Amino acid sequence: MSLELKKALYHISSLADLSQEINSEENFQTKIRSVLYVLMGTFLANKGAIFRHDRGTGQLVLAAHKGFDDPAFPVLGINLGNMLTLARNEPYHIPEGRQGTLPHEAAEGLRKAGVGLLIPLWVRDECIGGILLSGKFTAEPYSREDLEIMKVVANQIAITINNHSLFLNLGEQLEKNRQLYEEMRRIYHDTIQAFAAAIDAKDAYTKNHSQRVARYAVAIARELGWNESDVEGIYIAGFLHDVGKIVVSSAVLNKKDALTEDELQELRRHPVLSSDIISKIKFPWKDVVKNIRHHHEKMDGTGYPGALSGEDISEGAKVLTLADSFDAMTTDRPYRTKKGLKEALEELKNCLGTHFDSKMVAAFCRVLEKEISGKLPEPNILPHLDKDFDLSIITGLLEALIAELSE
Repeated sequence: MSLELKKALYHISSLADLSQEINSEENFQTKIRSVLYVLMGTFLANKGAIFRHDRGTGQLVLAAHKGFDDPAFPVLGINLGNMLTLARNEPYHIPEGRQGTLPHEAAEGLRKAGVGLLIPLWVRDECIGGILLSGKFTAEPYSREDLEIMKVVANQIAITINNHSLFLNLGEQLEKNRQLYEEMRRIYHDTIQAFAAAIDAKDAYTKNHSQRVARYAVAIARELGWNESDVEGIYIAGFLHDVGKIVVSSAVLNKKDALTEDELQELRRHPVLSSDIISKIKFPWKDVVKNIRHHHEKMDGTGYPGALSGEDISEGAKVLTLADSFDAMTTDRPYRTKKGLKEALEELKNCLGTHFDSKMVAAFCRVLEKEISGKLPEPNILPHLDKDFDLSIITGLLEALIAELSE
């Protein structure tokens, strides 16, 4: 597995872990210490520390540290005022320190202590702490990619520390908690989407495939009446269902001719690879890994990797199978051109009970019919399809298909 992929997984794992509620001082200390270890491992640093602003005293206090000789080394002349002079959430590279952002004496003290990076932690307009990391034990400089990842992680840690402060000050308004949680969710989702985009980019024919599958899956799940937690879980699974393709040869993914048996077997490994990779992440939603692993199963048992059939296939996997297949039908692939909407719907009808679950297809068709008739304010399917179809033909086909599935 590449170093870049490992970094992304570390990053997503830490975000997923931080999304859990911090309900005690012990819980907070455990999480902050774990996050520090993840940071040090991800960025190959042998020393690290995280500080938080104590609103009672107005001072920076040590939240977690490892590797530095003296746990009292903290401030070294850096007070909260100095931290506030740093650019918002902008990592400060000590060996290449920008002029005017930190007093010379403080910067020199940091160098002597072995600090290589100083990252301020911000929530909105307030600096609430900072992270210190040594240089890499490989002696390599921090790359631009390192600093970009660190900025996102710093946002998440800042939210976590601020949530902890709110826990200790129960008088804070509940609205702040809600806003911070939404901000945390947005950062988490942005990270997942960026990761999925990097995967899709490997296959020249599937740009934005993961995004479309996620949106189609959400539309089906909502039509089925799933609760919002399960809808969010299938959304995340949709974005990450093809992560295993990152280790499949690009030549296989983009081959225009028929695949050999060996190439076909390599491609068919990706659901297992995906689930193996994703299993390393602690998700707050149920069945994400299982749904990803089985998104190429078929109702008649001819799918892979488990040759599952009927009720042995999870509801989530059935949703992903339909969403993934429909997007494959309606987009160009190296081995064929895309189908029109009419042809894709006929394909769904022909594969009822063999490839697709009838309940899922019925829900999908109801959503599509509602989107075409303008009954849904935020369509998830139509925006991604060609608009040159005959509405009367499509509507008639949908009505017939829905009627057949309702019998």
